Amino acid sequence: MSRSNKRKKFDAVAWMRAARASISAEIEGMTLEEELRWLASRNLDDPFLKRLRVRACRPVQGADAAARRR
Repeated sequence: MSRSNKRKKFDAVAWMRAARASISAEIEGMTLEEELRWLASRNLDDPFLKRLRVRACRPVQGADAAARRR
């Protein structure tokens, strides 16, 4: 059976695009501070995503802060 004849049970690319579109619509027009509060308010079950959220919500310090203001 050729690959093109197989029927997908789950289309990860389509799922990711739909999730991204949904999130983008929800946070559209938010400031960075509002986005960070929105992110902090999400209930995450994945430990990796929890760690990313903690890092994203930390105050920016030093050279990183100057770069973000540009």
